[in-house]
Amino acid sequence: MVDRPLITKWEFEKEANCYNCHRVAAQKVEIVPNQAVVTCSNCGAERRYVIHEFHVASTMPDLNVDKENRKYDIWKFVKNAKCANCLKQTDQEITLDEFKGVVVCPSCLFTRIYKISVYKHTG
Repeated sequence: MVDRPLITKWEFEKEANCYNCHRVAAQKVEIVPNQAVVTCSNCGAERRYVIHEFHVASTMPDLNVDKENRKYDIWKFVKNAKCANCLKQTDQEITLDEFKGVVVCPSCLFTRIYKISVYKHTG
């Protein structure tokens, strides 16, 4: 297993309600090695997640979290990329909610967990 998760910058967009301005707008998601950032295209508000943990799981983590206590939707993405652990080119599974982000390689179960660190309004 590697000492640090090695990924290049991944970018996604998701039309969703902004936590700050509450408008439906494109939310830009950027995932880099040490953090994930969600930025609202309407007001510029940011949600930042920092790497909290990474490990190789013994079983596939349950990415279907309970939606009952959530104010916002759970976002799911797939990114075909080389795993930092097993080095296989595979579809990395990404789940992002208002509290954490999780990236999992289905080949070797290398799991990165990002936890929310700060809410910052830049607009």
